[in-house]
Amino acid sequence: MKIITVEEHFDTPANIKQFNAYSKVKNNNPHQEILGKTLTNFDKRIEYMDKYGIDMQVISDAGNSPQVLPDEYIVDACRAQNDTLAEAVSARSDRLAGLAALPVNKPEEAAKELERAVKTLGLKGAIISGTIDGQFLDDPKFEPIFAMAAKLDVPLYLHPGVIKDEQKAILYDSKAYSPALATFMGGAAWGWHMEQGVQMVRLIISGLMEKYPNLKLVSGHWGEFVLMFLERLSEFLPFSGLDLPHSFEYYYKRNVYVTPSGMFTDPQLQMVLTEMGADHLMYSEDYPYIERKDSVKKFITEADLSDEQREQFAHGTAEKLFKL
Repeated sequence: MKIITVEEHFDTPANIKQFNAYSKVKNNNPHQEILGKTLTNFDKRIEYMDKYGIDMQVISDAGNSPQVLPDEYIVDACRAQNDTLAEAVSARSDRLAGLAALPVNKPEEAAKELERAVKTLGLKGAIISGTIDGQFLDDPKFEPIFAMAAKLDVPLYLHPGVIKDEQKAILYDSKAYSPALATFMGGAAWGWHMEQGVQMVRLIISGLMEKYPNLKLVSGHWGEFVLMFLERLSEFLPFSGLDLPHSFEYYYKRNVYVTPSGMFTDPQLQMVLTEMGADHLMYSEDYPYIERKDSVKKFITEADLSDEQREQFAHGTAEKLFKL
C-alpha cells in the first residue's frame, strides 16, 4: 500500500540564519536547533522514508517560517525559500512535493507569490502558520490569498503558529506551574491548536466558503478541536443572526480536509472518519518534529478501516487534492 504523508517539514540554512537574526516571533520548541540539522537534510529525509515505508512526503516550512519575519524581509525571504524548495522537490519528484511559504501580511504580494509558486515552480499549494501578528485570516484584507487559491484550485494548509505573548499571559501563565510548562500549554500541547481551531471557525462564518465554494483548506491534528463541535456550531451560530445559505457543518465537510499530524490515535480517527468520510481524510506524520518510525505503517495498516477507506486515507485523497 502506498503511503503519502502531507504535513512534513523542511528548512534551509539561509532561512534559519535570517529567522534567528530578524524574527520577533521566537520558536518555542527547545529542540529546534537540533531539528534544524534534519530539516535541512533532504538525503537524510529520503533515507528515513525508505526505512519506514513512506512513498511520498508533501513538505512545507512551518517551524521557522519566513512568513513571520518583519515586513521588509518577508517577500524576498518567502521567494528564496520557495525557490529552494522547488529545486529540492523537482530533483526528487517521485518522492517529494512542496507547499509554498507566503508573505501573508502583504496579501497582494502573497497572492502573487502563490501564483508564481504554483505556475512557475510547480508547488502544490501553500501553508499558513497561525495568526498573522495576532490578526485572524477572516480580516477582509487577506481575501486575495484565498481568491488566488480558489482560482488556481490548490489547497491552503492552515498550520498552528506561535501565539502572541499577550495571549499566553492571559490564558496559560500560572503561579501553579513553571514558565516552561506555560509555554508548552500555550503551544504544542494545547494552545496553538485551540487558536487554529478558532481560525477555521472564523473563516467559515465569515462567508468565505460561500464566496469561494471550491476553496480547499487543510487542517492538521485531527481538525484542531473543531470536529468535536460541528453540530453545536451548526445549531447555535444561527441564533446570533448568522445568515448563510448552509450550515457551518456543511461548509466544513465540503471545504476542509483533515490530517492527524502524527497523532496516531484510533478514537480520533473514527470520529473524523464518521464526520468527514475517507475522501476528506489524509495521512501525516509531522516529520521531523514527530518521528513515529515503524508506527507510520503500523497505525494505518491496523486501523479499523475498509480496504477502500484505507487506500483513501493512505494516499488516494492526497493524490487527488494535491494533484500528485
